[in-house]
Amino acid sequence: MPAIEHWTLRDGTPATLRPIHASDAPALDALIRGLSPEDRRRRFHGSISGVTPERLHGMVEVDETRECAFVVLTGTASRQTLVGDARYVVDATGRGAEFALMVAGPWQRRGIGERAIAALQRIAAAAGLRWLYGSVLADNAPMLALMRHCGFLCTRSRIDRHLVCVEAGMDPRQRFAAPSLALSPVPAPSLTRLALHV
Repeated sequence: MPAIEHWTLRDGTPATLRPIHASDAPALDALIRGLSPEDRRRRFHGSISGVTPERLHGMVEVDETRECAFVVLTGTASRQTLVGDARYVVDATGRGAEFALMVAGPWQRRGIGERAIAALQRIAAAAGLRWLYGSVLADNAPMLALMRHCGFLCTRSRIDRHLVCVEAGMDPRQRFAAPSLALSPVPAPSLTRLALHV
């Protein structure tokens, strides 16, 4: 699991990245429900108003042998707000993982998504994974821009023209990923159709 990280956003707001806790369920639910309809469509690849209690439970109670999940909070320790969620699930090959990312609307384009992706890459590399991958809606230009900025290869899906496949290979000699054209990801059922959104 990721270590706790503290940093300061460009506007001086303190931010913290830490592993998700079961007690984060209400705040995570509020984050999801607080997204705009368009943001939720981008995140979940469909029109929803929220997630079921069972789905929420599965998001905060992770199997650390094959999952990684963390949250991003802003504010001071006495008054923090959960503004981001990032996670991956190792696929059936055991060599790659599908990931998902979500950042609250007012906190987008402030470096949180980039920081979360970098953390996922470090953790995946340390875990010995060979690649990270996901699916982004083709009309989600901000997320695709972030993926390219973070070194991910972005390729239009040959199965669904509304999706773009994004992937980054893990170089075991480095902390961060480099695009890999040869890898063919195998989706993990628990994250299938979970969109990426920043």
